[in-house]
Amino acid sequence: MVIINRVVILGSPGSGKSTLAKKLGKSARIAVVHMDKLFWKPGWLQSTREELLAKQEIHLKKSSWIIEGNYSLVWDERLKKADTIIFLDLNRFLCIYRILKRWVLNRGRVRDDLAPGCPDRMTIEFLHYVWKFPYKKRDQMIKAVLIQQDHAQTIIINNKKAVKQFIDHLEFSPILSSYSELTFKKYQ
Repeated sequence: MVIINRVVILGSPGSGKSTLAKKLGKSARIAVVHMDKLFWKPGWLQSTREELLAKQEIHLKKSSWIIEGNYSLVWDERLKKADTIIFLDLNRFLCIYRILKRWVLNRGRVRDDLAPGCPDRMTIEFLHYVWKFPYKKRDQMIKAVLIQQDHAQTIIINNKKAVKQFIDHLEFSPILSSYSELTFKKYQ
């Protein structure tokens, strides 16, 4: 039985990182941190690596947190301090659909997982990034996750049904104890 205190959620844009983080945060009563909110400044200006490290470190010093988002330039410390790492490895068609749907529903508004002054937007570059994610980022992410197995339970969820089962399990208990009934891959 593992009680979660420090959780990292990674995955392609549109994989459901923010949604899972919010549900897990509510169930476990742990504050959720969105990396997009830390990275972006008003007007879609980017933080430097040093700024992002400093912003992230504020949260890493706390006894419990759920941090969702990728940002591979600063994820090492986050992954090293996590007791649970979840990688949402979902189909890119589903991810594209979700980001387009999210954009249509939120166009021009600032979502709660984005920084103030950053209304939801869509670019061809972003769509291209999501489409290429399985080939450009996925292996790097899985490798980074699996390296942490000595100190963190690592969970790779690879379909919508498994995400729902995982969320249903969390709503029953924020203590992660048994995955035998779930259909996602677990590496521990």
